[in-house]
Amino acid sequence: MRDPVPFTKGVVALTALATSLSLACGPGEPRTDAERLARGREIIERMSAKLTAAPVFSVTTSEIRDEIRSSGASEQVTLTRATVVRKPDRFYSVVTGGRHNEVWYDGVGLTLVLHNEKVFAQSRAPETIDKTLDALYERYGLSTPISDYVYTSPAKALLTEKTTGGWVGRETAGEQQLDHLAFKDTGVTWEIWIPTVGDPLPQKTVTQFADNKQVRKIETTFKDWNLAPQIPEDRFSPTVPADYEGIAMVQRARVLRNMPKDEGAAPPPPVDKK
Repeated sequence: MRDPVPFTKGVVALTALATSLSLACGPGEPRTDAERLARGREIIERMSAKLTAAPVFSVTTSEIRDEIRSSGASEQVTLTRATVVRKPDRFYSVVTGGRHNEVWYDGVGLTLVLHNEKVFAQSRAPETIDKTLDALYERYGLSTPISDYVYTSPAKALLTEKTTGGWVGRETAGEQQLDHLAFKDTGVTWEIWIPTVGDPLPQKTVTQFADNKQVRKIETTFKDWNLAPQIPEDRFSPTVPADYEGIAMVQRARVLRNMPKDEGAAPPPPVDKK
């Protein structure tokens, strides 16, 4: 028969065991679907508040895109995107890698340049970034992984009443601890990793599209967040090489059917040729 553990030592041992089990489970970790969704929304709202409070910001993203070609074959495209935002009505983005594109929005119009094809397109645009992003998607079906984070309130762009999922757990990348969230909405599932402490700015996202005929998956890594960049005024003024050909931005057929004639006939904004 083993000697019984003295009472005082037994209490210490049991206390240590309880503490270790508590730490293993994680203090205050959500355990139900409702709690996981609430925690996930809370973290997204915290991230959103940080970006909403920044009148200007810049960020660089690396994107790995699984795209579907017109032939039906799958293709992986790797892009690097540098984005500069000045709220409420200035936006600039340049894409390099598998493509070389630039976009300027100056509060009046939108200019898109495709450097590999040596063409550019212009369109009148609404008076704010939010309305312009909405118009780009509704009229032309255009959206980018960074778009949701450019809105005045990223949380409203990312989450709807139908959103399910939430907090998954904590992970470590390098020396940084991240909250891993996963959500599902109509036609899309997406994951995001946000620092547990410090600035709650997204570090990585993975988005999968169930019904998109062009893009199936986008993995985005964020780096070089700057919430107080020095931005030259001419950054948002479009410049196009003189030998580039102007082309039309073709709107979705359903939009053209319902668009007033005067809106469809609005002239494009002027553009400087280099």
